[in-house]
Amino acid sequence: MAKNTSRRGASRGGSKKQSRQVPGWVWLFTGVIGGLFVAFLVHLAQVQMEQGRTGGGDRTAVEKPQPEEKDSDGAAKDDQPKFDFYAVLPKMEVIVPKGEGDEQEASRGGGDDTAEGEKTADKPVAGRHDKRFLLQAGSFRNEKDADRRRAELILKGYQARIQPVDMDNGDTWHRVMIGPYDNINTLHRAQDKLAANGVETLPIQLKD
Repeated sequence: MAKNTSRRGASRGGSKKQSRQVPGWVWLFTGVIGGLFVAFLVHLAQVQMEQGRTGGGDRTAVEKPQPEEKDSDGAAKDDQPKFDFYAVLPKMEVIVPKGEGDEQEASRGGGDDTAEGEKTADKPVAGRHDKRFLLQAGSFRNEKDADRRRAELILKGYQARIQPVDMDNGDTWHRVMIGPYDNINTLHRAQDKLAANGVETLPIQLKD
């Protein structure tokens, strides 16, 4: 009986030792997995660092957009119609100085204060009966902008029309013309009235 008991105890102790032992391949597999995981973390950290450097360089290279310059009315300059008064004047026309004809009107002794004076001022100046004058109210690249200006002038009671002008470089400008006027004094009064309404004009004299 004592022998049987000792054998049983020995067998139990051996079974415990065998159950506690872990196979070597398990440790090997665990080590490989751990190494791969560490290598993955290192690679991921390197990729993030490279992306951070590249992104930082791109941000420094990109310039901030400049805000649009605005005029006194708060509207962007790009939204305003583009026109040029002087670039498209044909050779047959000359610009009339603003002061021309005013001295003739002033020498009449303030004739504008009476109806008779107004009629006298509207008469052609002596020696200028064969002259004809126009007011250019803008010269636009876009025909729609020119037509919009013409409509505004018609609503104000002016006789306005659009005159296309072909340039040597192939561009076409659309001039908005008012008139004609046979009296330079009447021309200047119309110019002053338009200026008071915010419309810039250019007086033009037609050559003979």
